[in-house]
Amino acid sequence: MRRAVLATLIATVVGSACYLGGGDNNGQDDSGMDGGVLPFTADTPFVYVSKVKNLLTGLPPNQAEIDAVLAGQDDASRQAALATLIQGWQAQGQYTAKMQKFFELAFQQTQISVSDLASVVPNGNGGVGSSAQINLLVQNIREMFARTVLELIAEGKPLADAFTTDTFMMTPPLLELYGFMDQNQVDDNAKVTDRFKNAHPTLTVTVQDTDPSVTYAQTVDSTSPKFMNWYFPGLNTAQPTQPSPLCQADTRAYPATAHAVHYLMYGSLDALTVTGVTCNSFTGANVSSVFTNADFATWKMVKIRKPAGSETVTPFYDANALRSLTELLVDTPRVGFYTTPAFASNWPTNTSNQMRVTINQTFIVGLGAQVDGTDPTDPGANPPGLDQTHAVGVDCVGCHRILDPSRAILEATYSYGYGLQTVDSGLTTQPGWFVFNGIVDKSVSKIGDLGAALANHVMYPAAWVQKLCFYANSQACDPTDPEFLRIVENFKSGGQWPQLVQDLFSSPIVTNAVSTQTGQNMGELVSVSRRDHLCSLLNARLNLVDSCGLDVVKTGSLSGIPQIASGLPSDGYGRGASVPVLPAQPTLFFRAGIENICEDVALEIIDVTTPPPGAVTYSSSTPAKVEAAIGSFVGNLMGLVPTDPAALEMTALLRQHYAAVLADPAKPKPTDALRSTFIVACSSPRVAGIGL
Repeated sequence: MRRAVLATLIATVVGSACYLGGGDNNGQDDSGMDGGVLPFTADTPFVYVSKVKNLLTGLPPNQAEIDAVLAGQDDASRQAALATLIQGWQAQGQYTAKMQKFFELAFQQTQISVSDLASVVPNGNGGVGSSAQINLLVQNIREMFARTVLELIAEGKPLADAFTTDTFMMTPPLLELYGFMDQNQVDDNAKVTDRFKNAHPTLTVTVQDTDPSVTYAQTVDSTSPKFMNWYFPGLNTAQPTQPSPLCQADTRAYPATAHAVHYLMYGSLDALTVTGVTCNSFTGANVSSVFTNADFATWKMVKIRKPAGSETVTPFYDANALRSLTELLVDTPRVGFYTTPAFASNWPTNTSNQMRVTINQTFIVGLGAQVDGTDPTDPGANPPGLDQTHAVGVDCVGCHRILDPSRAILEATYSYGYGLQTVDSGLTTQPGWFVFNGIVDKSVSKIGDLGAALANHVMYPAAWVQKLCFYANSQACDPTDPEFLRIVENFKSGGQWPQLVQDLFSSPIVTNAVSTQTGQNMGELVSVSRRDHLCSLLNARLNLVDSCGLDVVKTGSLSGIPQIASGLPSDGYGRGASVPVLPAQPTLFFRAGIENICEDVALEIIDVTTPPPGAVTYSSSTPAKVEAAIGSFVGNLMGLVPTDPAALEMTALLRQHYAAVLADPAKPKPTDALRSTFIVACSSPRVAGIGL
């Protein structure tokens, strides 16, 4: 029964869509073919205002917003009215959350787990501390740069500043991680130089549970006699099975290594050899962790720079100082998106690849294009960093002549373990050249020059307009479309992200209010609502807190949904791919996942005594409350305002479904009927799709 009603809903909604397939026919009119391009039909404000507001906030439109656009006397005035609405939506918290997800993907800071950190933090965080806190740290790493970009934008700075910034949104655990990595340097051959150990050759790190009078302030004070004496309650009882009674002592004495101290910051113990017996490491349960969970949610802008004059690096082990500082002093330079732990963990390199993958992904992020052998740029006969062994033959020379001089910029500063490059490598005196798509810039002298070269490149503006096109339409815009070029020129002149969002999302390229070259050649794609869009919609429209469990800082996920949501299609980037992976098809797995999620939500918000705090709830206790619930399903969940021609038909269909389930002898309860009706609305194309 539910599937039959869904089929009717789909037919009703899709009947107004002007396109049902991908633009794969080279722009030719194939309206006579199944699944092809239909004759152009302009979308109405009922359609495109809903699409745009959903993409930017997850919220449904209201009647006043629809009326404001409908009041326009022509296409230009309606477009201007929509741009004004977008400006208002940009002030909402839901917009910030959606843009954060966009920037995480666009700057390729996602798709990492704790195991991926091994390339930049060897033996560092796999199993350090409780799994809960390590998950929090990994999420901090993923979010850091996107939050930085949002702050720069909020300060009125152009998006290009994100390429050259040395100031980042940081949490105390991130500051500790950056400081620890600076002291735990990894060279080209994965050899670790422990600078903390070298600075304290005679120091012993003592871990004990016999003297509770030792304070953390004394532990981290290099002038205190208790320096590096760590009080660790339950040391001799909290440890797992050990190979020897020697490992169950009240005191452990470690050599002064950055690694051992990093473990202690998370209430964990590094492995230790005692009289020939290796005692197992111990991963804590937050009891002795220096960090609180609140530390992982406390963000501030921090400038990262090298110590000057008599200054020394910031002690990574002093969490109290980290909580209050505004500058982090480390020797390893950090600038732009391409030096973050997330980017390095996402695209690890080695002695064979030698930073080629890193620079290629940097080009993809900054300029929307990769090195594929077709770039005709000629850097000359013998540019710096050119691999003479491999840069031979027509199959290889094209890529190497672009990649090698550019990757040398990174090699001169960073090792293949993303630590500082060592002088004896012979690479520090060869900073490289920026070579890409017509540009040969030999003025690179420091790592920040790479970001500046990207920001000043002719391809940068169009690349970022195109990234936003993918977000808006789930496919590319035609780069030769006059409307696309107009938006690029506007962005080029100011570089302001909020204005670009207003320009693009109010444009017929996105709204389909007027025929465009993009629409003619690419078609109007109706996509499934991928994971982040769907979860944002449920959160925003039902006032749920992280219903899908995507944010480990929050604790509002609904029972069962995170496991289902993890299998839904989501956005991503593949290695060497300049186009994001944006699944758009309603597969059987997607349909099943949506229905199961909607069922779980229904169980939490309909006729329950203890719903999630603040959630929108519904009751079937009286006919009036059922009618109000169905009205909310149509208006709030499905986003159809009362004057939308589809609203009456959708309401009638949901009423019929409710009555049919209520009449079913197997399901006589009003609760079952209202929950089933919610699932139908929640699974409908107005929720499960984008662009209808």
